[in-house]
Amino acid sequence: MTNKLFITEFLEILGGDNFLLCDLIDQEELFAMQDGIAKLIVKSANVGLPLATQMVALLPNSFQTSTTDV
Repeated sequence: MTNKLFITEFLEILGGDNFLLCDLIDQEELFAMQDGIAKLIVKSANVGLPLATQMVALLPNSFQTSTTDV
């Protein structure tokens, strides 16, 4: 996963310009966006993308982190 791919997928989930230009979003559509963004952040953080790991660190109420000691 690269930053470019992350941002591309992030904006696709938001519906491109529609998110920034729309003044009203259907509740179910918003829930789908939130779910998609959260899954993208988790997937990207789990493969070590620094952008996504920083987002996880800055959103502690949304993402639970753990470490495994070997």
